[in-house]
Amino acid sequence: MVVIAYDIKDGKRLKKVAKYLESHGIRAQKSVFELDISTKKAKKIFKGLQDIIGEGDKCFLFEIKNKEDIQANTDIERIL
Repeated sequence: MVVIAYDIKDGKRLKKVAKYLESHGIRAQKSVFELDISTKKAKKIFKGLQDIIGEGDKCFLFEIKNKEDIQANTDIERIL
Protein backbone atom coordinates (compact mmCIF):
# COMPACT_ATOMS: atom_id res chain seq x y z
CA MET A 1 0.00 0.00 0.00
CA VAL A 2 1.10 3.55 -0.73
CA VAL A 3 -0.14 6.76 0.85
CA ILE A 4 0.16 10.06 -0.99
CA ALA A 5 -0.43 13.29 0.92
CA TYR A 6 -0.27 16.78 -0.50
CA ASP A 7 -0.61 20.51 0.19
CA ILE A 8 -1.32 22.44 -3.00
CA LYS A 9 -1.38 26.24 -2.93
CA ASP A 10 -3.44 26.92 -6.07
CA GLY A 11 -7.10 25.84 -6.25
CA LYS A 12 -6.92 24.90 -9.93
CA ARG A 13 -3.88 22.68 -9.41
CA LEU A 14 -5.47 21.25 -6.25
CA LYS A 15 -8.47 20.03 -8.26
CA LYS A 16 -6.18 18.51 -10.91
CA VAL A 17 -4.14 16.64 -8.29
CA ALA A 18 -7.28 15.32 -6.58
CA LYS A 19 -8.83 14.19 -9.87
CA TYR A 20 -5.57 12.53 -10.92
CA LEU A 21 -5.31 10.60 -7.65
CA GLU A 22 -9.01 9.69 -7.57
CA SER A 23 -8.41 7.69 -10.74
CA HIS A 24 -5.71 5.66 -8.96
CA GLY A 25 -6.76 5.26 -5.34
CA ILE A 26 -9.14 5.91 -2.48
CA ARG A 27 -9.41 9.25 -0.70
CA ALA A 28 -8.62 8.69 2.98
CA GLN A 29 -8.84 12.37 3.95
CA LYS A 30 -9.19 15.65 2.09
CA SER A 31 -5.59 15.65 0.86
CA VAL A 32 -4.56 12.04 1.54
CA PHE A 33 -5.01 9.08 -0.80
CA GLU A 34 -4.43 5.35 -0.29
CA LEU A 35 -3.31 3.36 -3.31
CA ASP A 36 -3.15 -0.43 -3.18
CA ILE A 37 -0.48 -0.75 -5.89
CA SER A 38 3.11 -1.83 -6.42
CA THR A 39 6.04 0.43 -5.59
CA LYS A 40 6.93 0.65 -9.28
CA LYS A 41 3.42 1.83 -10.21
CA ALA A 42 3.38 4.26 -7.26
CA LYS A 43 6.60 5.89 -8.42
CA LYS A 44 5.13 6.28 -11.91
CA ILE A 45 2.00 7.93 -10.50
CA PHE A 46 4.09 10.16 -8.22
CA LYS A 47 6.19 11.22 -11.21
CA GLY A 48 2.96 12.14 -13.02
CA LEU A 49 2.14 14.50 -10.18
CA GLN A 50 5.29 16.47 -10.96
CA ASP A 51 3.59 17.63 -14.19
CA ILE A 52 0.73 19.11 -12.14
CA ILE A 53 2.24 20.54 -8.96
CA GLY A 54 3.90 23.93 -8.89
CA GLU A 55 6.29 26.01 -6.85
CA GLY A 56 5.40 26.06 -3.17
CA ASP A 57 3.30 22.88 -3.41
CA LYS A 58 4.19 19.83 -1.33
CA CYS A 59 3.54 16.22 -2.17
CA PHE A 60 4.68 13.17 -0.20
CA LEU A 61 4.66 9.45 -0.95
CA PHE A 62 4.77 6.93 1.89
CA GLU A 63 5.13 3.22 1.29
CA ILE A 64 3.44 0.95 3.83
CA LYS A 65 4.93 -2.50 3.49
CA ASN A 66 2.89 -4.19 6.20
CA LYS A 67 -0.44 -2.82 7.47
CA GLU A 68 0.03 -4.64 10.78
CA ASP A 69 3.13 -2.55 11.47
CA ILE A 70 1.24 0.76 11.41
CA GLN A 71 1.16 2.09 14.94
CA ALA A 72 -0.53 5.14 16.40
CA ASN A 73 0.89 6.95 19.42
CA THR A 74 -2.57 7.42 20.94
CA ASP A 75 -5.18 5.33 22.70
CA ILE A 76 -7.54 5.69 19.76
CA GLU A 77 -8.43 2.38 18.17
CA ARG A 78 -7.05 1.94 14.68
CA ILE A 79 -9.35 0.80 11.87
CA LEU A 80 -7.72 -0.81 8.82
